[in-house]
Amino acid sequence: MQVHAGVWDGDSLMEDPLRQMLNAAITGLTGQNDAVQAWASLFSPGEQIAIKVNVLSISSYWTHAPLVMAITEQLQQAGVPAEQIVIFDYSSRELPNAGYTVNKDGPGVRCYGTDGDSASGWTMIDTEVGLSNILMDCDALINVPILKQHDWSGISFAMKNHYGTFTKPSSFHGERIVRGIAELNALPPIKERTRLIVGDALSIVKTGWRDATRGDSILMSFDPVAHDTVGLQLYSHMVEAEGGNPAGATEQASAWLNASAELGLGVSNMDDIEWMDVLLG
Repeated sequence: MQVHAGVWDGDSLMEDPLRQMLNAAITGLTGQNDAVQAWASLFSPGEQIAIKVNVLSISSYWTHAPLVMAITEQLQQAGVPAEQIVIFDYSSRELPNAGYTVNKDGPGVRCYGTDGDSASGWTMIDTEVGLSNILMDCDALINVPILKQHDWSGISFAMKNHYGTFTKPSSFHGERIVRGIAELNALPPIKERTRLIVGDALSIVKTGWRDATRGDSILMSFDPVAHDTVGLQLYSHMVEAEGGNPAGATEQASAWLNASAELGLGVSNMDDIEWMDVLLG
């Protein structure tokens, strides 16, 4: 986890601290000494790169656009042309309100929603679903979720973020959410294309998604289950620091984290997770 005390200046995120956080994270994760080489070791110039964000319109907080744009700059420095990078979520109409400029086919980084353009033929809990053709057309996926409270899943982070990648998210809440999150992330196009996860904890969104605690961290991982296990701990610490009780969220999230681990998607036991805090600034 990368922490930078100077990443915020008032209500604005600062470019240099964001870049420092990403550089420290990618070099630490890959074992490379140079950040450009580290990004180049994961992504090739000939690949189409999709970046999944969370811009749900019913929230007041979204994956922070300056963080995502800093990631696209790092990819370009590693040799990936801007036009081969696409930022996406469920719907194009939700992106501008979250600070993103829709760009379907113009020069520069592309940014648009799935808008119903999905590939059918996938099954979750005996229900046929479609997956975004933006995902299907990419060679590699970077998942950039924001850490949020969720009434059904305890928290929403990397794995729950893919509820914006398929066609029937409303059918997999309630009692179906535990198997839903696990089975969704086990689908081959998501599992096999996910190259990197960059968790946005620059704001930690609380009940109702209209309020947030200011954060100063990002999490970077190859393992979605370990990533969200650490995210749950970060969320729990925030709740406790504000005098609350995170037991309910912990119980809810632990159910799908354990189910995902049982499917072989990653590690859900904190004792088995190798992680490193990097303090910057």
